[in-house]
Amino acid sequence: MEKMNDGNRHQNQHGKRQGGATDRPSPQVRRARPNGQPDSTQVTRRVTGGERKLKSDSSHTTRRPQQIPQIAHALPEDIRNSRKYKASKRDLRKRVKGRPTRSMSVVSVPMALWSGIRKALLVLLIIVVAAGALFGGAGLGVLSGYISTAQPLEIADVKKTYEATNIYDRNGKEAAVLTGSQNILREYVPISVVKPTYIDDAFIAIEDERFETHHGIDPKRIASAVGNVFIQFGSETHGASTITQQVVKMMSGADVRSAQRKIQEWERAIDLEKRLSKDEIMELFVNMVPMGGQYVGVQSAAKVYFGKEISKLDLAECAFLAGIPNLPSIYNPTTEYGKRNALRRMRITLAKMLELGKITEAEYQEALNRELVFITTEQDSGTSSINSYFVDAVINEVIEQLITQRGYSRQLANVAVFQHGLTIETTMDPDIQRLAEESFKKKELFSSNYDGLPDSPQVPQAGITIISNDPDSLGQIVALVGGFGDKKTNLGFNRATQAYRQPGSSIKPILVYAPAIDTGVVTAASVLIDEEKHLDPRNPDRAWPQNSDRRYEGPVTVRHALRHSLNTTAVEVYTELLTPSIGLSYLQRMGVDRINEQQPAGAIGAFTYGMTTIEMAGAFSALANHGIFTKPYLFTRVLDAEGNVLLEYKPHFEQVFSRETADIMTNLLVDTLRNAPWIRPYSSIGKQPAAGKTGTSDERNDRWFCGYTPYYTAAVWYGFDNANGRRMEISRADTPSPIRIWADIMTNIHEELEIQNFTMSENVVSRKVCAESGMLPTQWCPNTITEFFDSTKKLTFPQIPCTLHDEETVEQPETKPSETEPTGPEIIVPPEGTTQDPPAPPYDP
Repeated sequence: MEKMNDGNRHQNQHGKRQGGATDRPSPQVRRARPNGQPDSTQVTRRVTGGERKLKSDSSHTTRRPQQIPQIAHALPEDIRNSRKYKASKRDLRKRVKGRPTRSMSVVSVPMALWSGIRKALLVLLIIVVAAGALFGGAGLGVLSGYISTAQPLEIADVKKTYEATNIYDRNGKEAAVLTGSQNILREYVPISVVKPTYIDDAFIAIEDERFETHHGIDPKRIASAVGNVFIQFGSETHGASTITQQVVKMMSGADVRSAQRKIQEWERAIDLEKRLSKDEIMELFVNMVPMGGQYVGVQSAAKVYFGKEISKLDLAECAFLAGIPNLPSIYNPTTEYGKRNALRRMRITLAKMLELGKITEAEYQEALNRELVFITTEQDSGTSSINSYFVDAVINEVIEQLITQRGYSRQLANVAVFQHGLTIETTMDPDIQRLAEESFKKKELFSSNYDGLPDSPQVPQAGITIISNDPDSLGQIVALVGGFGDKKTNLGFNRATQAYRQPGSSIKPILVYAPAIDTGVVTAASVLIDEEKHLDPRNPDRAWPQNSDRRYEGPVTVRHALRHSLNTTAVEVYTELLTPSIGLSYLQRMGVDRINEQQPAGAIGAFTYGMTTIEMAGAFSALANHGIFTKPYLFTRVLDAEGNVLLEYKPHFEQVFSRETADIMTNLLVDTLRNAPWIRPYSSIGKQPAAGKTGTSDERNDRWFCGYTPYYTAAVWYGFDNANGRRMEISRADTPSPIRIWADIMTNIHEELEIQNFTMSENVVSRKVCAESGMLPTQWCPNTITEFFDSTKKLTFPQIPCTLHDEETVEQPETKPSETEPTGPEIIVPPEGTTQDPPAPPYDP
């Protein structure tokens, strides 16, 4: 868009300068606004380059007794005419009166007082610095320094014309094409579409009434904000920022509250006013302003809240949208209380528009009585094409990396991804992605009685992330699915990347046993005592933790403890032998930062902040790849429209565990997958060797299975979304569901691959030990096992003959002591004759 000539600006009837090249009529000859049912009355409006005829709106002229806006959803006529529905509307009228509702659960009087004082001091500091600049040499130097470091804004990036962004899979084939209109979260519209509506006047009235006359900053507004802070202790109804200043903040991403930032913001706002016309600034504002939730810009808000283009909105709808950006979390129409607040804000906006002469009294009264109709489902918003969960994850990741690596604001990053003609090269394997999506549509994998679920409040959900273990593509995410069934919306909730859920016992290999073996505090043959323990520091008298079957087995080896997922031994190793700080430091090196959650319950996955499938798959991939970890990644390069590299991912590799530790852990997890009674019947993927571990959160709300082969690592979360605080327990019959999902997908993607065994480091050696003590066996030991050890850790070898068994304590057996060999990295064969799933096990760690 070319900058408009200042000569086109004119004086309105009050002598105020107007922005843009279009004359605004008086309220008596106001341009008509669309509402879907215009009458035949014609008014003429002069515009640059000629005249055009517009229809005035008289479709809502009946005045209601109460001037309170109403809500009407798309309901049948008989329901809307029912007594119950009318009563609910009367109740809503009462509830939308007054000031916006705010949650005061965490706001005390001292906090409110301090908030007000802090804001007042900041504003006073800015005033002092500015005054010092005017009246003192030192202050002038400070101000000069602040201004000199204020970089001009790059307008071209925001106003760049549409160019589709292309996303490619790992084979170089097109996976998706992105355009602004394709993404309901953000869609750019030119000012020529906005001007015929009320939206710009509504924003000016509620956000910046002197927008058309000031030069970037508004001294009167600043003074008003300072006074308001002192009077209301920080609960101001408006801030000191003009629309131009808000554009500066949205473009620069600079929202830090400091004197330097504020002065630089002023300088940039003044500079922006010199470079752009008022209409051009308004165009940037309406396209970048946050509109509640993840929605950006008035076009996306119009579509998602009202199901129509911005050009089709009437006065009431425009006033409603204009009130949201002040506090998007408070005025978010996607929540019931946010919708009520937004309706109250709409009334304030309409009153301000009337006060400023933007609308007539008749228009004001009509809008107050306007019945707003909100769309009720995501599908109604009109998204034109649905991308995969993988593409959604790539979009979000590229936006985040543009912010962190290139310094983009979030608004600019969104603009770049959807309209700057980027080329995004991803790691997606299209065949594996397709197979994973097909499995996520199989009802039998998600529930043993799926047809009986519709009457339930929710249906089971799941997410999976699959990572390559190939040395040439180590860490690349090849497939990702974030929900059951057909995907119905873009950039919705992605359970593979956004569901942080407690991992339960699936955390034990990577947080407890692998670090313990790596540091030498235990070996696979170490004997632990499974008995009643009191390890809860907050309640030492309580028997905690307990095993899932509420039983104790006495002396057990680490191998047995992991195979049977014993909680008592895991917590004891974590707290008494390893220490939480060491275990969490290993987890942190694998990209999972929970270093501040050092509670003993972390050993069994009870974290305040849960894990995602990407995090769990990444950590398990370190075991699959001989202890080497690289952060899982979704794309390799992002190029701009000219072919220049904007982003390039260069993986960093770290040896988190020694190869010997990782190989021993893999051997233990092969044994777990083969011999745990609640895993083996469901986990077979043919003859391909595999390793894995289940996990269940407290109260059975979350189920996990994390497993790997030499080819791929995959983590599955399964459970309910638990929306609105409802906690739904997974039925016992559906306990194996995450294993079934994992096995179905892994079977399909390995179908045409050559069988490959896990390899073992030559430094891993086997030794016979007493099965009950873990010491060197003697002739008195009734049972011995052969276990694997790390030969580089000499002190971890059994050194002392067994002291648990001798001639006095054990009768010498007449036969040779039985010997059990360890589970080697051998091929897994499914149980012979198994044609259907056996019943659920008696307990399920």
